[in-house]
Amino acid sequence: MKRRNFYITFKQAAGFTLLELMVAISIFAVVSLLTMGGLSNILETQAHAEKSLQRLSRFQMVFAVMSRELRQLSMRPVRGEYGSLMDSISIETSDGVDGIEYTHQGRFTLGNTLSVQRVTYYIEDDQLVKKVWPVLDRVEDTQPVKQILLEGIKDLSIEFYSVPAEESGVYNADGWNSSPDDSSLTGLKVTISSTDYGDIYRIYHVAQ
Repeated sequence: MKRRNFYITFKQAAGFTLLELMVAISIFAVVSLLTMGGLSNILETQAHAEKSLQRLSRFQMVFAVMSRELRQLSMRPVRGEYGSLMDSISIETSDGVDGIEYTHQGRFTLGNTLSVQRVTYYIEDDQLVKKVWPVLDRVEDTQPVKQILLEGIKDLSIEFYSVPAEESGVYNADGWNSSPDDSSLTGLKVTISSTDYGDIYRIYHVAQ
């Protein structure tokens, strides 16, 4: 008789009731949902941070390329498709839209020698576009290479700093203007207005 009672007591202590199982499962489900929600937020934040970093890297790349080109600015006018003479640097592009177009040195040719190149930057359909011309003096069928550099761009504005040679490298509010003076151009300010970061600008020293 005592052995039977011990057996019953052992069986009762060895398991869980249905209510206990339901409570345990409910707690596990709630903890799992909280954990998954937190993990999802972490992954979304990481993805957003990576996307922002990639976009900032593209901005930095554009400014770095322009910096290299403007350091090697060449005051060499070019001929347009119909023979018209175009300034070495202008805020009106060949297509007649606002932007910046200029001639710069530094392009390597097949003979590993430096040559000059004509480039254009402008806004089209909320995109920053760059055109690279294969030759300086064009003919009617000359076609540039078109590159889309940035999306979500509202505006591209250019300001020029022209002062006498003895004041080169000193920038103040009075020296900035909207048109370049090739004879005394010493600085150039490029401002890119984006939908997410607002106005981002760089000031470049122009070596004559």
